Amino acid sequence: MYHSTGEAGAEYWRTWMLSQEFQIMEGHMGDFWCQANSAIDIRSFPSEGVMNRVADEKQPFGTFKSGGDYFCMRSGNYESPANEWTTLELICYEGKSLHIVNGHVVMVLNNSRYITPEGKEVPMISGKIQLQSEAAEVFYRNIMIRELSAMPKDYAGLF
Repeated sequence: MYHSTGEAGAEYWRTWMLSQEFQIMEGHMGDFWCQANSAIDIRSFPSEGVMNRVADEKQPFGTFKSGGDYFCMRSGNYESPANEWTTLELICYEGKSLHIVNGHVVMVLNNSRYITPEGKEVPMISGKIQLQSEAAEVFYRNIMIRELSAMPKDYAGLF
């Protein structure tokens, strides 16, 4: 989870901080979940009935927030085979985010924000990183963080 702010326990399970989630789970690497009253726009296919939206970098941005679409499936499964390491990248710059799995962009996100109880939208462009394990064993290694001065040129056209 990224752009985490405030106290722990803000979302529906009363555990994590207000944040945006880059799902790290076998079979769902790169999916997105809104946490608490976060909101974001994702290039994705519109929902059909009760189905979830699916990310696609060629589609227009759709809004994700509590009370509406709050979960988006990644555009494809690029996970490594069982017992091999999967490389994940999260690129964030000025409210724009990319979820990347083994070098493949699986989600393009824009306008990261949260919504106050009064309905005001507040940008979420910085904050803590939360690593979690949810009822399953997970291993992390070689975590690297670096500051960006711009969205990398190779990805700027996705926005």
